[in-house]
Amino acid sequence: MGFKLNPYDLCVANSKIDGKQCTIAWYVNDNKISHVDDTVVTDIIEKIEVKFGKMTVTRGKHHVFLGMDITFNDNNGTFTILIKKYLKEAIADSGMDASKVAPTPAKKDLFTVDDGSEQLDKRQGETFHSIVAKLPYVSKRARTGTQSSIAFLCTRVSCSTEQD
Repeated sequence: MGFKLNPYDLCVANSKIDGKQCTIAWYVNDNKISHVDDTVVTDIIEKIEVKFGKMTVTRGKHHVFLGMDITFNDNNGTFTILIKKYLKEAIADSGMDASKVAPTPAKKDLFTVDDGSEQLDKRQGETFHSIVAKLPYVSKRARTGTQSSIAFLCTRVSCSTEQD
């Protein structure tokens, strides 16, 4: 359809349509299409649906995309992105008490692996993996100070323990 992949993020493509930028962003089955003209968006949606089937479409000033709550503000061209619900879901899934404030995103012994720590059971391991899989997105897009901690936890998903 004439879109060119963004060299910095291969899940984003752009095209000039009617002299204005049109952007498509996607990740698995979550998509976002934007253009100043609603009819252009409608046309693109129809073309995608011919190839991939009917999609659930949300229009208006509020959208949820990849766990982000995006709200377009009235008349000033700005928008707000919140990820609070996404993070609260990950915290709730962990079952951990996250009510304390911490000065850093990890304990000082993050990179020290206790070989005596008990292996998580299958269900706990799957939950740990699911939560850790959500966090790289948050670290890249909103909380860059957590990247080292999350990168290390990603190495632990196949052998997670109580310490992790």
